Amino acid sequence: MRHAGENISAYLDGEMRADEVRRFLEHLAGCGRCSAEVTALQGVRSAVRSLPMIELPRGLVPEADSVPTPLRRNRGLIAAVAAAVVAAVIGIAALVTPPPESISLEDLNSRFGARVSLDPAFGPAKVVVPEIVESGR
Repeated sequence: MRHAGENISAYLDGEMRADEVRRFLEHLAGCGRCSAEVTALQGVRSAVRSLPMIELPRGLVPEADSVPTPLRRNRGLIAAVAAAVVAAVIGIAALVTPPPESISLEDLNSRFGARVSLDPAFGPAKVVVPEIVESGR
């Protein structure tokens, strides 16, 4: 194992798996440098944690003095109501809209065939209904 280095914090924070802890402790037993580093870091962590919490004076950090903005609790309700309104409008439109009228091939030929025949860019156009040949006759 290389020197502990970055593994020391993981060990002190309890973030290592059991096999990693075993290898780490074996290394510490044979490496005076890493053992001294762990001891020193434990002392620093203890000293920092023993410091008293102090209250900052007002105005020192302007962002901390601002009035907190309350969270909007009904955001999900508004989205649900909007979705219900959209669904209702689509449902009503589907009920009110008349069905499309059916059109025959003769109607298509008379409507669009005449228009195409007047347009010089197009040649003659005609809708042809294919004959259905029944087998067995």
